[in-house]
Amino acid sequence: MSTGIGRRVVATVVVLGLLVVPVAGAGVDGFTQEQVDADTIVLAVYIQADGDAQWAVSYRTRLDDDNTTDAFESLQADIRTNESTYTSEFGGQMNRTVDTASNATGREMAVENLTVSARTEALPQEYGVVTYRFRWTNFAQIDGEQLRAGDAVAGLFLDSESTLRMHWPEGYERTSVGPTPDRRDTRSVVWDGRLDFGTDEPSLVVTRSSAVSQTGTAAPQEPDGDGNARLLVLATVLAAGGVVAVLWANRRYGFAGGTVPAGSEPGSVESDDGPPPELLSNEERLLAVLDDNNGRMKQQQVADRLDWTAAKTSQVISGLREDDELATFRIGRENVVTLPGVDIADDVGDDEGESAGE
Repeated sequence: MSTGIGRRVVATVVVLGLLVVPVAGAGVDGFTQEQVDADTIVLAVYIQADGDAQWAVSYRTRLDDDNTTDAFESLQADIRTNESTYTSEFGGQMNRTVDTASNATGREMAVENLTVSARTEALPQEYGVVTYRFRWTNFAQIDGEQLRAGDAVAGLFLDSESTLRMHWPEGYERTSVGPTPDRRDTRSVVWDGRLDFGTDEPSLVVTRSSAVSQTGTAAPQEPDGDGNARLLVLATVLAAGGVVAVLWANRRYGFAGGTVPAGSEPGSVESDDGPPPELLSNEERLLAVLDDNNGRMKQQQVADRLDWTAAKTSQVISGLREDDELATFRIGRENVVTLPGVDIADDVGDDEGESAGE
């Protein structure tokens, strides 16, 4: 393995309860000489109204020298050719982890639709992104009008390069969250490492909007107190020292964190039962506009639609891209922004140029 690319990144995703091993360790032919560092790791959880959750575990590597770029391109090609080899190892350990969580919570759980692939992103710096995506059934507990999430991953450890994001479905409002998140908006909370969650943490409770009082808040409720049964502290270290030999999921299983109902007026970022645009964060407004336009737009169109400056648009897009909530491509002279679940193949057609990720 090349020593010029730096330290290895071995990630024991506590939440997932598995060790993300180097490519060579996964026994993948054709990629045993070069490895890639991860600059950031994002764990994104999209909780659904039925209690299931879509997961994305993404490793982002800045491609700022020839060695790193060449190594990532080799990894990207190998993942495309040998996807099943990568998902087989991950899937086996993931299933064991979910079985442990199921025993601890008393809910029947399973892993579905596990995929892996790799791509590059630009605007303005170039990154290599490798992500696993999968569906974790019954991740959250349904309690009447509430969804309670976090017990399945209690005791998670985040190192300084890692971030956990939890998103909840439209039509729900945050009731309680613990510990205090580093960032929050109307549909998500974010914790940045370094952070060692307690035995009953992370904890997130959201309540269906129709059940919330007219004051706009619901009475806070403590998370389920059976904390000792939730000890899923499974050797949780996202330790420095490893390779990014894993991750980006096939985007056809992607998801975007929010939708605008069919029938909304063009340009609207407000759904019938959602908050008015002025109460949305910049990030939420941008995602809503994308979703209202089939998940893809030129960056200039986004700026025009939201009446933003080019600089503001670029700044918001960069933040969302780093959090793995959208993707960016260059087609000809145009910058194109898409939601993670959207394939731009149909758009490329007659346009000149290539996307940054192909």
